[in-house]
Amino acid sequence: MKKRTFFISLFSTAILGIAGYIGYKTSQTDTATNESHLSLNVINKDKPVNVELRDIVDSIQYTVLESSGSCMLGEIVRVKKTDGYYFVRDDFGLYAFDEEGHFINEISQKGNGNKEYVHLDNFYIDEQQKAIGLICNPSQKIMFFSYDGEYLSTVRLPEEDGGIHSIMKSPDQDLLAYYPMPNDYIKIEHEYKKMEIKGNGLKTSPLLAMKDLTTKDIHYAFSASPMAIYKDTCYLLSVLSHNLYAYKNGEIKHAYQFDWAKQLPSTKFLKECRNENFYDLKEKIQESGMSIGFTGIQANKDYMFISVNNENTLIWDGRLSVLIHNTYDSERNFHFPNIALTGGCSDENIGFYNADILCQQKKQLPSHCKKTPSSVFPLSARTYIIGLKEKTTYALIFRL
Repeated sequence: MKKRTFFISLFSTAILGIAGYIGYKTSQTDTATNESHLSLNVINKDKPVNVELRDIVDSIQYTVLESSGSCMLGEIVRVKKTDGYYFVRDDFGLYAFDEEGHFINEISQKGNGNKEYVHLDNFYIDEQQKAIGLICNPSQKIMFFSYDGEYLSTVRLPEEDGGIHSIMKSPDQDLLAYYPMPNDYIKIEHEYKKMEIKGNGLKTSPLLAMKDLTTKDIHYAFSASPMAIYKDTCYLLSVLSHNLYAYKNGEIKHAYQFDWAKQLPSTKFLKECRNENFYDLKEKIQESGMSIGFTGIQANKDYMFISVNNENTLIWDGRLSVLIHNTYDSERNFHFPNIALTGGCSDENIGFYNADILCQQKKQLPSHCKKTPSSVFPLSARTYIIGLKEKTTYALIFRL
């Protein structure tokens, strides 16, 4: 079996003050449009700016993930980090690595046993309990394991609460569940629910109603990263919306709004298209010059990153926002895609790329940059470590 190597890279951000970054001078503060709606205060909403990578990235660190017969990673789906562990989900399962990239163990495995899953839909981290929750919709259960892979318990999902796409634990320790859009087989009435685990059972209460849309015969969640925690508040996005909903103390307190030139589709437009497959509807919306709204969010301790219409990124510091169109590395002539969608802005959603990207850029690097990587090697933002062979499969995982 061909040995395959994977890399984790960590980008430490040093983003300049948002207003100062694009040359604005303002003393603007948050102003409520009404009791429940606030503005994201986008200071350049009609003129998105391009950003140089070196202006937002301070350092880069690569870690080589151990590859062996017991862990041969396939196509990576999601990566999260906590307490010195990387949890990597691929097409085949969920694996734990330490900070230096050493393989620790697989978390459960595919099978029909009580401690196994028929299909792994997603996973989430409970940092307070130091546990990993495995969402297994076909088996109508959530299984819990320790970070080292020890089985802890199982919670059964009632039929009406199944089909969960993702779960996040709020700073108040509430469990929030995000659901995919309705289709021809599953009637889903709520986009978000609050969950409460009681023994091996589950109690839920609705948070946000689902819009009257359909994905026909396809199982589809509008966003892969619909929730983020920023400054002790959990924020939620919604399908076809420019609202960012703030959840705190057991309820949605208010929404932050983005008043953009590209309007959302009207109620009349959606009613006329209500029976269309949502994939076709999205294309029609964007071809008509309208917006499909916020499509992904991430956050670190300093900033919230919000994907807008899959083409721009809002960077919000809790007071002001700047609209970014593109992140560009001029030294390597490389454009980074939407950073709020690709990941890397938070431990909740570590970013990843196939490292063919690095192979393609090798010839553009100065000769002193082409070194064989050690297990952990800090770099400046202007340097990559390259020790890649074009015929070897890699994945580049990064943290902004």
